[in-house]
Amino acid sequence: MEKTMENAGRTQDALQLEALLVSRAYLYALFHKLMGGEPNEQLLAVLLDDTTADVVDEFAAGSEALQAFGEFLVALRANDASDLLDRARDEYTRVFVGPAALPASPYESPYTGAHDMSLFQENTLAVRGIYHDHGLRVRREQAVPDDHVAIMCAYMAELANRALEAFHAGNAAALTDLLRDAGSFVETHLASWIGIYAESVRNSKAGAAAVMYPQLLEALTTFAHADIVFTVEAAYWAQCNSLETVDVAPELAPACVALAELTAIHPFGIQDNELVNLD
Repeated sequence: MEKTMENAGRTQDALQLEALLVSRAYLYALFHKLMGGEPNEQLLAVLLDDTTADVVDEFAAGSEALQAFGEFLVALRANDASDLLDRARDEYTRVFVGPAALPASPYESPYTGAHDMSLFQENTLAVRGIYHDHGLRVRREQAVPDDHVAIMCAYMAELANRALEAFHAGNAAALTDLLRDAGSFVETHLASWIGIYAESVRNSKAGAAAVMYPQLLEALTTFAHADIVFTVEAAYWAQCNSLETVDVAPELAPACVALAELTAIHPFGIQDNELVNLD
């Protein structure tokens, strides 16, 4: 009875905010896994399942591009799963690993730094400092540049999870700060270059025979820009409204379970693109 009254007392705005907080945590985690490691059967199944379609749809309101991405994911289900996985793995290798030259750099530095292809530029260290400020570091710091697109998604997923925890804890001040930090990061260090990167991959030889990675990068581009708007609006809402400690809304419980399961997936190679707690 107590939980029923608690959920009944949750405003529609708060419920909508909670749904979007869950959705963005899920999407950033999904982009991190798909771009940070070689896709496996479990990860591909998550990409194509109903929960992912629902999460994309939740964040796609007013965005034709994200709606089209959701439709693309549904269309992918028509492929033979084994064949799709083989092609996705090949494409992941061509786009992110090599040994042949990559179609475009998956790091921020060449796009917003000194505009050359060298890594570990000044903005790479700026990104590292932001990670450190939030108690995080790249697992293989010094060996792996901090500004890889997958690592940035890992950081955004971590802040998104912390924001969701702050919401459930009724901590409006922490939620406001986390949303502002996330919005600032995505605007300065992700949205500033991810569109150019996505376009470069799409126009490359790898993009000409695209399976899903150009589409994923294009979707991340759209999502990043939508998240800038969301974080501004949600931070303002959190600042102006009081929150109470609440459990996960029943209708969002399946998505939260799916988020936990997604977070636990560790595709091959992901260790190079993971964040761990700062010692």
